Amino acid sequence: TILDEDVEVWPVCDFLISFFSQGFPLEKALQYVQLRKPFSVNSLVRQFLLLDRRVVLEMLHHVGVPTPFHVVVSRDGGAKIHPLLQSVVEQRMGFRLGAESSTVSEVEELDPDTLRVGTRTIRKPFVEKPCDAEDHNIYIYYSQAQGGGVRRLFRKIGNKSSEFVPGPAHVRTEGSYIYEEFISVDNAVDVKVYTVGNSYAHAETRKSPVVDGHVRRNSEGKEMQFVTALTAEEREYARAVSKAFGQRVCGFDILRTHGKSMVMDVNGWSFVKGNDAYYDHTARILDARFQEALRRRWFARFVDPDTVGRATYESRWVLKGVFSVCRHADRTPKQKTKCVLQSSDVVALLDGSASEVTLRSPAELSRALDALDAAQQSPHADDPLARIVHVRDVLARKIAMPGTKVQLKPQRSPCGSVQLILKWGGECTHAGIVQSQDLGENMRKDLLLINRSLLDDVRMYSSAERRVLSTVAAYGASFLDDSSASFMDRVSVRADMLDDSTDAKDEMEVAKQQLRGFFDFSGPLADNPYSSPAMQLPPELAEQGPHEFLHEMYDIIARLIARMERNFARLSPAQLAQLQPDWCCNENADLFRERWKKILSSFKSDDSVVYDPAKAGELYDSLKYDALHNRCFLERIFMSSEDLERELLSDPDQQTSESEYPPDPLFSQQDVRTLYYKAKQLFDFVTRNEYGIEPEQRRKIGIQASVPLLRQLIQDLQAVRNESQARTCFYFTKKSHIYTLLNLVFLSNMPTMASYDKVGELDYLTHIIFEVYERKPDADADVQREYSVRIGFSPGANCFHVLDTNIDDTHALKVLPRKNFTHHIPLESAISMLQRLVEDDCVTEK
Repeated sequence: TILDEDVEVWPVCDFLISFFSQGFPLEKALQYVQLRKPFSVNSLVRQFLLLDRRVVLEMLHHVGVPTPFHVVVSRDGGAKIHPLLQSVVEQRMGFRLGAESSTVSEVEELDPDTLRVGTRTIRKPFVEKPCDAEDHNIYIYYSQAQGGGVRRLFRKIGNKSSEFVPGPAHVRTEGSYIYEEFISVDNAVDVKVYTVGNSYAHAETRKSPVVDGHVRRNSEGKEMQFVTALTAEEREYARAVSKAFGQRVCGFDILRTHGKSMVMDVNGWSFVKGNDAYYDHTARILDARFQEALRRRWFARFVDPDTVGRATYESRWVLKGVFSVCRHADRTPKQKTKCVLQSSDVVALLDGSASEVTLRSPAELSRALDALDAAQQSPHADDPLARIVHVRDVLARKIAMPGTKVQLKPQRSPCGSVQLILKWGGECTHAGIVQSQDLGENMRKDLLLINRSLLDDVRMYSSAERRVLSTVAAYGASFLDDSSASFMDRVSVRADMLDDSTDAKDEMEVAKQQLRGFFDFSGPLADNPYSSPAMQLPPELAEQGPHEFLHEMYDIIARLIARMERNFARLSPAQLAQLQPDWCCNENADLFRERWKKILSSFKSDDSVVYDPAKAGELYDSLKYDALHNRCFLERIFMSSEDLERELLSDPDQQTSESEYPPDPLFSQQDVRTLYYKAKQLFDFVTRNEYGIEPEQRRKIGIQASVPLLRQLIQDLQAVRNESQARTCFYFTKKSHIYTLLNLVFLSNMPTMASYDKVGELDYLTHIIFEVYERKPDADADVQREYSVRIGFSPGANCFHVLDTNIDDTHALKVLPRKNFTHHIPLESAISMLQRLVEDDCVTEK
């Protein structure tokens, strides 16, 4: 990105919107302002004021804005003032920052309710704020008369903004803090004020995070806030804050108590969410300010204002093509069972076909059930009757579930057998629909800002899988702003390009066999004949040993299932329903139980723990799915029977105030937590390696699995170079194509910004984006058009600590923002690198 480049090569601009956030190079942006001198909406040098709460309070005090009583503990020697900021404040405001800064570092708790800082004291309740404004771990300490304890505030995580910890609490002894009088606010609400210049301020109330820590959200998942009028005094505060901090667009927090108002924090750049009137006012104010600035700039007297801001040749890069390969959204766990049969009734389901046949419709599935009934009644001598009974029973129970299908694969044997694979689950969830809509809407907004013509030619390709098509429908409706979904008629379903390829099956099986041998070996890791340095073992797996790692996982699962079975036996149907009244995605308690029992059985054979690479995905899928969609049931069904019955029988009217804030039950379910992190390690390790262990094997599997997609990408990249109009293409696919395509990017010798071993889980809605940029010369310049490509990457709706993530009713994790995966590469070079991979495939075929 330009943030990685020298400011001298940043594009020249006349108007700059820039604001600090975690990781933003504020110092570098300030250098750019000094170099190019654009009109800045917000002062960059004064943004250094906002980085330390001590400096914020000092500035508020200087301009006469009231704040709560406070004392300061500075264990870092006091606030660090940027030299240029100090100079600007002295020249324009006539005072020196840091003059009031406390250097007191000693703190003494005189009694459980009183804190002494230097010569000053403060009594509980008080608020402990880190001086670092980017640290949002704020604690509120309550007095003994209030019951004691501490409420810990933090940045919103899902629907949670704070948690209460009962019992004695001591202040933190490391770091610098402001201890501030706790203000009991009117109506239990905070006031958020949003300024735009000195003349306009908008205010909204929200439930204070100190009430219970739960965030109230509307139907769109946004925090509920209500417009409120500002008093004349508060409007003066808004003008003073905006002017003193040099931030035209600014947000700050007001506490209202007993008819008085105080400012407790200044946040810098802030925008209101979902209020059209605010945006109308803001647009008019900023437009007028931009026009005024344009007229006042010295060159406006000599240059036509309509030409101001035109790009120079060096900055005339235009995004002309966007090509996004995207995995489908959140789905239900995929499950399957299979057997090889010679029954003539089952073989007849092939209807004479020599290739694979898939049965999906109700009529086709009924035919399959009839065939299994016949095979059970008159079994072939070599058919396993127990397997027939099992598969037939599962199909009878799953036949009406969305996504149930039967695959029939003719076997290469003289006896004319067929492999029957029954699959169910794997359907797009309501969370997946929300994720897809959000991602599509965000992409639309991005392209409308960058280059509107990218929406003039939009092409969508999809796998034939139902979950992928559901993702396309939701994403496309938002991206194209077409609620009728009529665009689906134009979606090109390309199973040959975007579904699993049988060409890669044999080589993938070689990798899986090596993984099976690796986990089945029970000796020291150094003696494991299946081990390879290219496997990149997680530390815990390497330390414990693969076989022992699996044994521990099995023991945990066995304990959990035993507890679950005891709870199912002891609880009545009404009590089971009390654990989780509402279920989604066609689930219920019995299906939850069945799925987990199947997981246990898949880890054991002939009284020994065995490994099948496919089972890593099933276990991890179920854990993550239940943590998001069945959190209440997951939290409770694996408790000991005694603890669970005690919770169900407890009288909520008899609970004390502290019990309203118990620790999340998952924190006490250490077995669930341990199993999740082990399952994630196993899943990440196996999934990476089942698409190839050694680089040459990854290349071979990648080419075999993704050559049709590679060819389409090359064709589209060449087309956008050769044609005059911009183009956007989406290729919606499954996990296998995302992993293999990313492997090929690494193996193509493209200069990536991240190493292969740093890429973690490629979660739902992972997307790899090829962005093609064009630079046009002036009409009379003897220069050809230039093209470059940059690859962006997002790991999708990924969250490592999913057990600790609070979620709303959508059950949807947010898709992580896209980051640059490569620097700009000449388009011809990128196409050549990809073409060489396709040529390797041609050589392999010969």
